[in-house]
Amino acid sequence: MLQRIQSVYMFLAFLVTLSYAYLAYLNQIVPNSLLYSLGAAFTAGLIFINIFLYNKRPLQINLNNLAIFVLIVLLGLSVFQVGLLSGEKQFSEKDIKLLVPVISIVFLLIANKYIKRDERLVKSVDRIR
Repeated sequence: MLQRIQSVYMFLAFLVTLSYAYLAYLNQIVPNSLLYSLGAAFTAGLIFINIFLYNKRPLQINLNNLAIFVLIVLLGLSVFQVGLLSGEKQFSEKDIKLLVPVISIVFLLIANKYIKRDERLVKSVDRIR
């Protein structure tokens, strides 16, 4: 399970997404951010479950894509709300926490790359039989 490199990347994405949920729960991202906390917690749970579906690679890819979509939506909403609330046109130091979902998205994309590589390897071995 955790011997595969994509499982390690998904575990890292899980930890980063969980930290985003915690930051959102503490209202560090945007004020009144219960929606962001619940969305990030749902995504973290989805990623955690996805780690254990190592025998079902196509399902893993689809669940990773769903998690990436939810993280992009949460990132877009939080950037929009921070832009509305602050009224600033420049990226400030307090907005650095908005990069947390981007890190998780990158980890999930790398995991998808390795899952697809495993899928190609399994299909090539099946052709030989």
